[in-house]
Amino acid sequence: MIVRHHTDGWKIISHYTHALLAGKFAYQLKQELRYSHWVETLTAITDHDDHMVDFDATNYLTNVGTPRDFMMDGGYERDAIKHAKKLYAASEQKSGWIVLLIARHLQFLYGNDSNQEMKQFLADSAEKSKTLRKLYGIRKKTEDNLYSILLFCDRLSLIICGEEVPETGRKLEINTSINNKTYSINRNADDTFQVSPWIFEDDSFELDFEYKILNQVNYKSNQELKEVLESSAAQLQKIRFKNSN
Repeated sequence: MIVRHHTDGWKIISHYTHALLAGKFAYQLKQELRYSHWVETLTAITDHDDHMVDFDATNYLTNVGTPRDFMMDGGYERDAIKHAKKLYAASEQKSGWIVLLIARHLQFLYGNDSNQEMKQFLADSAEKSKTLRKLYGIRKKTEDNLYSILLFCDRLSLIICGEEVPETGRKLEINTSINNKTYSINRNADDTFQVSPWIFEDDSFELDFEYKILNQVNYKSNQELKEVLESSAAQLQKIRFKNSN
C-alpha cells in the first residue's frame, strides 16, 4: 500500500487502486498505441499489482507501529516468490496475452532476486512466454512495446498516488518507455497536470481514484490496522490532465 502523511493522520492508497489508475491512464493513450487484444492489455495493467496485500502474511507496520509504505524496507521481500506465483497463476486463468505482460513485470520486479526458487520460476515463465508469443503470432519486439505501455502507466500512477509532482512547476521525469521516449510530468498554473511529450488521445481529461484517511497514528498489530482500514470510509480524489503546449 502507498502511505502518505496527511493533516488528519495517514492517507492510504491500496496497490489495487494504484493499478486501476494505471489502467485508466492506458485507456486515455493515443489510438495508435492500442494494439490488438487491447482489452487484455488493459486487464494486465489493472491486474499487475494484484495479490500484494495479505495482512496474515506480511508486516504492514513499521517498528514504531505506523503504517508501512511499500517503498520502505522490512516486510515485503520475504513474500516475493509467493506474490509472483499467485499473480502469475491468476493471469493464466484469464489469457496468455495477459500472462506475457505479467511475466515481464515479474521479471522487472524480481529479476535481480538472489533466491534460487525465484530464479527458476522466472526462467520457467520466460520459456512459457516463447510459446505464448507463437500462439498470438507476435515477435518479442511487440511484447517489448506492450510492456513499455505498462511501465509508463505504472510509473505515472505511482507518481500521482505518491504525490511526487513538485508544486513549483518543475518537471519530474516519469521514465523512458513508450516508443523509447523519455516522459516527464509537471503541474500547470491551474493545478492540472502536463505530461511531456503529450501521449494521450484527448487534449484534456479527468480521472479519479479512491483513498482512505486514518486518524489513528499508531497500531498495535497488523490486525488492528486491517480492521481500521476496512472500517474507514473511502474518499475520492479527482485529477485533471491538460496539454498546455
